[in-house]
Amino acid sequence: MPIIHPTAIVDPQADLAADVQVGPGCVITGPVRLSSGNRLLSCVQLHGRVVVGPGNTFYPFVCVGFPPQDRKFDPASSATAGVVIGQNNQFRESVTIHAASQNDHPTQVGDDNFLMTNSHLAHDVTIANHCTIATGAMVGGHASLADGVNLGGGAAVHQFCRLGRLSFLGGVSGITKDLPPFAIASGISNVVGLNLVGLRRSGVSHEAIDHIRQAFDVLYLSNHTLPVAASAIQARADELARQGQTQAAGLLGELAEFVQSSRRGLTPHAATNQKHKLQR
Repeated sequence: MPIIHPTAIVDPQADLAADVQVGPGCVITGPVRLSSGNRLLSCVQLHGRVVVGPGNTFYPFVCVGFPPQDRKFDPASSATAGVVIGQNNQFRESVTIHAASQNDHPTQVGDDNFLMTNSHLAHDVTIANHCTIATGAMVGGHASLADGVNLGGGAAVHQFCRLGRLSFLGGVSGITKDLPPFAIASGISNVVGLNLVGLRRSGVSHEAIDHIRQAFDVLYLSNHTLPVAASAIQARADELARQGQTQAAGLLGELAEFVQSSRRGLTPHAATNQKHKLQR
């Protein structure tokens, strides 16, 4: 039987695994499903269509599954796909995760993510795995974070933006366009370099990092259009693959694919921003 504190309120529709712990003051409303090993410490609210995998920890005042902050959404008549959460995530105090604004795809959080205090995931957001979202960071509706993304404290991600794998958005910074894999952005819409620490921790070789540096020069400092830059990076990836440099080839191919599939365009480089300032 789940361990449910006497002051907690659990809807009869909810489905809780036998070892779930629900602490004092928690409220579970609607068809919430909690797999084994989940802990709701106290004053946690889970609402509506929320599906949670095993081994997650919800700290006080976390709120998951409430209606999206979308003027088009009417809680009385609009259907939502809710929220789906994977396994082994930590949701620290006062994290908020809103339900999807439509019925075909939920707001999603993958595995092994760390959401720090007061961070916010808006409706229809997709978070992959091993991401760290620091205190007060905000992810706008329909945005997506690939594996290993880091958001610094107070960072802001505009709606529909994509952040590529192992990218890093610094504290009190914001983006309104896509952030490529392996990039660091700081300030407002300002790429400043590569996430060297993240790449090294992920086991990327020094040689492969050098190839990524060269690819970023092609992408940002060669005055190419994005399609031309993406084609050049992919051609280099194919050449490296023929040479047997599979790690570098895969990473460059990943970067090229991200650029080719961008709909919002890419966050500009600091050098480009400075050039525009000088020209004004």
